[in-house]
Amino acid sequence: MSRSSPPAPRPVVAVVAAGPGATDPLRPLVRALASHVEVRSADRSATPAAYLVAGAAALGTVPDDVPVAVAEDGRLVIGRGEGAVDVDLPAGVGVDSAAWPPVPPHVRRRWRARLGLADDLVVDVRAIDPDDVPTALTVAAAAVVPAAHLPLALALGCPAVTTASAAAAVGAVDGLHVVVGDRAAADALAGDDRRCALLSRQGRHLAVTALDPRRAAEALVRGWDLAPTGPVARLDQRLSELGTAPASPVRRRVAEAVAALPPVPVALGGP
Repeated sequence: MSRSSPPAPRPVVAVVAAGPGATDPLRPLVRALASHVEVRSADRSATPAAYLVAGAAALGTVPDDVPVAVAEDGRLVIGRGEGAVDVDLPAGVGVDSAAWPPVPPHVRRRWRARLGLADDLVVDVRAIDPDDVPTALTVAAAAVVPAAHLPLALALGCPAVTTASAAAAVGAVDGLHVVVGDRAAADALAGDDRRCALLSRQGRHLAVTALDPRRAAEALVRGWDLAPTGPVARLDQRLSELGTAPASPVRRRVAEAVAALPPVPVALGGP
C-alpha cells in the first residue's frame, strides 16, 4: 500500500507576554488550544497565523494585520475594534468537562449500594491518595474538597464542601454551586437530598461554562478563522485532541485509510 501524504501542518499561534509570569494564568487555555493549533512563543515563530497576548501592554508588539486575542483580568478579547468578542477565561486550574461526565446523586446512591458503602458516605479529599480522588468524588454523597480538586468535583457533579477562598477562586457561590464549611457541614449535606441535587446540577453547569478551557480555545479558533474544514481536517483535529503524536503509527494508518476512500460526491444545485 502506498503511503499517503502527511496532514497539512497546523496553524501556528504565537504567545506574547507583557512581563514575567503574565502567561501563568493562561496555561490551561494554552494546553487546550494545543489540540487545535501549534502554540509557540513569539520569538520562535516567524510567521504566526494569530497572536495570543498575555496583557494589553504587549499588544503594541503585534502586527495590525494578524488576528489577535488579548487576555487580561480574567477576560479574553478576541479581535480588534468594534468586531472584538469578549470571552470568559477559565478560572483556576480548569477542568476538561468532557473527560469527566457528571454522576448525579441518585446514580451515586445506587453505586454505593452495589459497593457496600454507607448511604451517606462523606469523603475528605485531603486525606486520601491523589490517585483515588476521581473515584472517591464519583461515588461520595458529599465531599470535603480543597481548591486543587474543586474543578474536578464540580465537573463530576459531586456535592462539595470547601473553603471560601477556594470557592471564590473558581467563581462558585455558597449554597448554589458549593457549600462553604467544614466536615460537619459535609455530614449534614450528605443527608439532604434536595440540596445535593441542586449542588450537583449547578456545580456541573459552572464547570462546563466557566472552568473548561476547551470552550475558550474553541472560541479562539473560530474567532481567528483557523477551524479545520472538511472531514479529513476534522479527523486530524480529533486525533490531536486525543493526544496522538504527529508522527505516530496511528496517524499514518488513519491517513492511509482516508486516502483509500472514494471522493465524497458533491450535489450540484438545489433539490
